[in-house]
Amino acid sequence: MLKLVLHFWSDEDCVKILTQCKKAIPPRDEGGKVIIIDIVIGPSLGPIMFEAQLLMDMLMMVNTRGAQRSENDWRKLFVEAGFKDYKIVKKLGARCVIEVYP
Repeated sequence: MLKLVLHFWSDEDCVKILTQCKKAIPPRDEGGKVIIIDIVIGPSLGPIMFEAQLLMDMLMMVNTRGAQRSENDWRKLFVEAGFKDYKIVKKLGARCVIEVYP
């Protein structure tokens, strides 16, 4: 389980982390999956959420090499790491629970 970890890393580093996760889990038919809890940006839910997204982006630009990612950005990372499928299970504001399958 990766909880609010991947958004602090660059895309290249995320692919490396996810590739190692894929190696460590069993195939999907044996119950293998990676659970990720992270921010998935999308259409703004109003001015307060938009401002929060902008402030988080500024913080991440200063402190890390990471970024907030849209669902399409996440999909690209999963495919590049060799995963076959994913599902956004639950949205908790900007945070989401994502299941990624080998």
